[in-house]
Amino acid sequence: MATTKCCYSKSRTKDDVDEEKKEEDVIVFTADDYKTEFDAEAYLKFYYSEEAMETGTRLSLFALPMFAHIIKDSIPDLKKRCTLIDIGAGPTVYSALCFRDVVEKIYLTDYVDQSLNILNNWKSKTSEFDWKSVIRIIKRTEGGVPLVGKEFDRIEEKARDCVRKGGILKVDVHQDEICNWKEYGIEESQFDILVSVFCLESACSNYDEYKKCLQRLADIIKPGGKMILGSVIEDNVYNSGVNSKSGKSTIFTLLHLTQEFIKECLESVGMNMNTYKEYLLTSEGVLFLMISKNE
Repeated sequence: MATTKCCYSKSRTKDDVDEEKKEEDVIVFTADDYKTEFDAEAYLKFYYSEEAMETGTRLSLFALPMFAHIIKDSIPDLKKRCTLIDIGAGPTVYSALCFRDVVEKIYLTDYVDQSLNILNNWKSKTSEFDWKSVIRIIKRTEGGVPLVGKEFDRIEEKARDCVRKGGILKVDVHQDEICNWKEYGIEESQFDILVSVFCLESACSNYDEYKKCLQRLADIIKPGGKMILGSVIEDNVYNSGVNSKSGKSTIFTLLHLTQEFIKECLESVGMNMNTYKEYLLTSEGVLFLMISKNE
């Protein structure tokens, strides 16, 4: 763990003092600190609360519904798009909301226990977090008339039912077998669709780790199945919200990725580059892609 430091001098200006105050209010952590320092509730509030959604929309809520539509339209046979696993979902359920009409079973996974607890609370309808603002944007991307009343609940319940048929699992992308499938009573260890958004660049400290972890994700996709990857590119930190214990903004380091490096890695782990599709928002430093695994 590393924290920002403030340097004082006799000739400090008001701007210097203001900048030092900002630095004092920020703590920086690394990939090794997620288990103890990641505040899942603060992350949800910072990125997906109603207030947060009013000030900025997440590209994932545009890209994932579009990819979901493409998959549903191009693969009419439900047996070939029956299962989806989200690796590193954190405390979020937007992948389930986006793919509720595409697959039968959805598995949400994470490494951090607090995130898994939030997911389980959502599945059992004991969570207090309100997903209506997220659902509204997803539905707007999908098209149709604006939602009212219990229509929000119906969409959320359909997503919840998919997760009940699947499950909520603990995974560690650094292990050769990322999940103890047998412990959860899961016979299938390969899936039709794999989603992973902003996970590997957070979990990996170097490029060798990234390649190995990406290979492990590719290994659990069925031949011909889909990988949907959301990545922060050309950045090395992100804000995970204001920690409820410290009251400080919590920054986590990221592995600095480029679009070219990601594409090279995809090819090396057995993905079919002829099927590559992307949404790239250069100004925001975000890349979303969909690609099929070689058969």
